Amino acid sequence: MNLPSYPIVTVDPFFSIWSRSEKLNESDTCLWCGIRKPLRGTVSVDGVTYRFLGAGNEEKIPQVKTEILPYISEYTFENDKLRLIMKTWSPLLLDDFHLLSTPVAYFDFEVQNKADEEKNISLSVEASEELCYDRKVKETVCFTSNYSSFRYAKMGRTKQNPIYISGDGVSADWGYYLISGGEVSASRHGIRSTHNLKVNKVQRFSTLMAYDDIYSIEYFGEKLKGLWTERFSSIEDALRYCSENRAELLKRVKAQNELILKDSKEFGEDYQKILSAAARQVLAGHKLVRNGKGELLYMSKECHSNGCINTVDVSYPALPMYLLYAPELVKAMCTGIFTFANMPLWKADFAPHDIGRYPWADGQVYALSPTHHLPNHRISYRRIYKKKSMNIFMPQFQMPVEECGNMLVMAYSYYRMTGDKAFLKDNFELLSKWADFLKKKGIDLDNQLCTDDFAGHSKRNVNLAIKSIMGRACYSKICEALDISDESFFEAKQDAERLIALCDTDGYLPFALSKKDSWSLKYNMVWDIVFGFGIFDEKLYEAESMKYRDELNEYGVPLDSRKDFTKTDWMLWVACLDKTGENVASFSKAIVKFLKESQSKVCFSDWYDTKTAKQCGFDHRTVQAGLWMPVLNAKLK
Repeated sequence: MNLPSYPIVTVDPFFSIWSRSEKLNESDTCLWCGIRKPLRGTVSVDGVTYRFLGAGNEEKIPQVKTEILPYISEYTFENDKLRLIMKTWSPLLLDDFHLLSTPVAYFDFEVQNKADEEKNISLSVEASEELCYDRKVKETVCFTSNYSSFRYAKMGRTKQNPIYISGDGVSADWGYYLISGGEVSASRHGIRSTHNLKVNKVQRFSTLMAYDDIYSIEYFGEKLKGLWTERFSSIEDALRYCSENRAELLKRVKAQNELILKDSKEFGEDYQKILSAAARQVLAGHKLVRNGKGELLYMSKECHSNGCINTVDVSYPALPMYLLYAPELVKAMCTGIFTFANMPLWKADFAPHDIGRYPWADGQVYALSPTHHLPNHRISYRRIYKKKSMNIFMPQFQMPVEECGNMLVMAYSYYRMTGDKAFLKDNFELLSKWADFLKKKGIDLDNQLCTDDFAGHSKRNVNLAIKSIMGRACYSKICEALDISDESFFEAKQDAERLIALCDTDGYLPFALSKKDSWSLKYNMVWDIVFGFGIFDEKLYEAESMKYRDELNEYGVPLDSRKDFTKTDWMLWVACLDKTGENVASFSKAIVKFLKESQSKVCFSDWYDTKTAKQCGFDHRTVQAGLWMPVLNAKLK
């Protein structure tokens, strides 16, 4: 499978290491955003050393095969002396949140000796000290030690200051890295695991790597550790456990692979490839913690967008995968938003956009005014929640309709999958306020931003009006669940009829009410089908689906009639409007072609040009969990 970038280690935003070369031994590995984080792998036989991972001076052993499954990557290298298979994976188990958050990665190896006689073969994996800091060289310490009888090597900065910086496209400047397996060693510049073997035919063995960030998230002034620390007393304890239980954990990860592939099989091989390319990136864009109240928090990082944490319009497109396999994490995405919206600062009648800039969850930073800054004119992203006035925000850059609709859909969808009425009761006052806001705003909307803010403001946006309608329909179902009388569903249906009348068309709907000859992907309409609301007529779905088919370019369907760029998640959401299944298949084929041919060597980007396959922006984003919408739609039906 061809990808623009290949996953090596994928756990969380600061422990996500990739290769931007099709052949893993052609370049240095890097953090998802391109910062050098060198991992080197070499294998020696008959006195000759070959490199299979990372950059270096050694002769490269040819890489002959690459297989990317949802949660396991397999790379095969071969020459006339040996065949080497490396599998990389982590215990990213969606049915075990402690293991899901455990920052341990496996490098499983199989060495096949091609000679007739036994050979001495040595294989090493080395992690550079550059993993410990953000580009600028800092003093580090590297050493070996024991945890009970378990031996490991460890490195980190001599001076530790956890989560003292935030931002997008940055590396953690704190924490400790560990490596285990075989004989471990440490030097001035890194740590290493070496396996010295006598190989007759085949040998199998593993190297493990771990990262302890000490503290993971600052949450309204409270420093939180990764959820894994509830189960393990230390990173050494976690590494030892993962080493001793590798076989069982791999079995569970393989079962999760099989589940993803089974659920997506009916949509074809191209669709399965897309999910395989996205699965680990999605999980590695989050951090799982628990606050002092005992509430689970699943914090997304808006990678290569603006670095926000817990962004509502990033969680919204991520819904499908999590609703299918871990709906409790949807609740964990919402909790921080509800908490901030109840704080004295947030006096708005609409929902917030985010709760900070990763890893600081200290209050919304989107739409902050330039006048809100420190004496040296740098914007302060810390302790926003302690401010007293909403004047720190620029109203024109808020997303009021967008985020209200998102939160209502998220709250109802979580309830729909779990039956958790307590969550609805606890947050009903806010949900009601946001539903009222949508009702007041109506469907003929003023000039404002939606989640596609990269495309700029738009007036009378039809897709945004549809989101408002879906949000109010969801609110009605929330009221129904709580035995509260409400007319929102009837009103939403009336607004849908009025919207179609304003569009004044017998076919597909325009991008904006004021632009009759325009068109756009009406991705918000998908909930009408998924939840079986029946608000819009099936003939409209057919007209929209035919239009998308007509507008399909080589690498996908544009977002709307203004530009040639698209969003992968929205493409597969609108594909669900097509009852024939043709659009899911053809759109998936176009996305696979983008992955194969794009020259933008980044993680799976969700925003690219449909004619050139060039990335427009964004990579490593959690929104790719939205690619599971066809599966969610099929399951709920």
